[in-house]
This record gives sequence, structure tokens and C-alpha cells, in this order.
Amino acid sequence: MGKERGEASMKNIFKVVLLFVVGFGFLIYLTIPSNIKEDKNQKELEFKNLPAFFDVVNGNNYTKKDDFFKKFPLYLIVLNHDSLAVFSELHKKNINENIVLVANISNTPWLIKQIAVNGELEKMFKDSKINLINDSSGSFSSSLDLNNNSQNEYFVYKIFEDGKITKLFQNSVKKGALQNGISKDDIENELEKFLKDFKEYLNKE
Repeated sequence: MGKERGEASMKNIFKVVLLFVVGFGFLIYLTIPSNIKEDKNQKELEFKNLPAFFDVVNGNNYTKKDDFFKKFPLYLIVLNHDSLAVFSELHKKNINENIVLVANISNTPWLIKQIAVNGELEKMFKDSKINLINDSSGSFSSSLDLNNNSQNEYFVYKIFEDGKITKLFQNSVKKGALQNGISKDDIENELEKFLKDFKEYLNKE
């Protein structure tokens, strides 16, 4: 009888210890910063996975990737809707880095893209000395594992000479900037905010 009680007691202790270990592990997982969890799940980004052909708004309309991307490293800035109105003025800043912009307009209905958006992009970036890729299909965003379509966000990536791609940072601009318009002062402030973050990353290298 005493032996059975002893075995039952040991089983209860084992259950308590097991529950404690499982609960403690779950608690650790819940307290891990979200960015670390995302990094674990994020797939490796590489140049070879970018679309082989794409449209360049202020250049050759249909361009081959290997003919277009020749100088590395380079910085790729993916622009959701509102950020397009801000970054159309980026070429006026004194930036010596190799930058390419990507217009993420994949969520816009096809007919509106054809009638309004594509023409508006050409008008906004006609004087820009920084190339703008029209990602109307969402293929660029997909190859960068980017699922964030918030209308006022932008995302900055670096493409290295070995073909690896790293996301540097993301930020947002004034909401409604594209549809409702944005003042010159607000554009200036938004670009200064971007340049501050961008230079911080350059100084770390």
C-alpha cells in the first residue's frame, strides 16, 4: 500500500514538474519581442528571386532585371500609395547612394491603375532622376516577402553584391498624402525624417 502511494506521489510530482516546464516555456515565447519572432519566420531574401522583367515608369517601360540592376550595393525603397507623393521629390536631395524606388500599387483595382494611377505616376516622377519601378502586379512585394499594404508605409532594403537582401527599416508618411494632397513643408519634413534614418544605417556600416 505504501509502495503504491509512493508511486502515485512520484507521478504527481512528475506531472507538476512537466506542467511547470511547459508553462515556463510558453511564458518565455510570449515575452519574446515580436520582431525576433518575425525574423525567425521571415524567409531569406535574395536578388535572384526578384522579378526578371518589370516596368520602369521614368525609363524603359519593359526592362530586364539583369540589364537594369548593374551597380551594387543598392538600396530598394518600396513605396505604398501615400509615400509616392513624398518620394517623388527625393531626387532633389543630395544623395550619392544607388537608390531605386518601387511603387507598390498592387491593391489598386486594375481599371483604375490603367486609367488614373499609371498616368499619375508618370506625371509625378517625370523629372525624377531616381528610377521608379511600377509594381502593379505585386511581384516585387511578394519576392521581398512584404505583406504590409498600409497606404502610408514605405520599406527600405539593401541589396548586396553577393545577391543577399536585407530589410533596413520601415516608416510611414502623412496619411492621405496622395489622394488629398500634401504641402511642400510636409514633404520636406517627411524626407528629412527618411534621410535621418537612412544616414543612421549608413553610418553603422
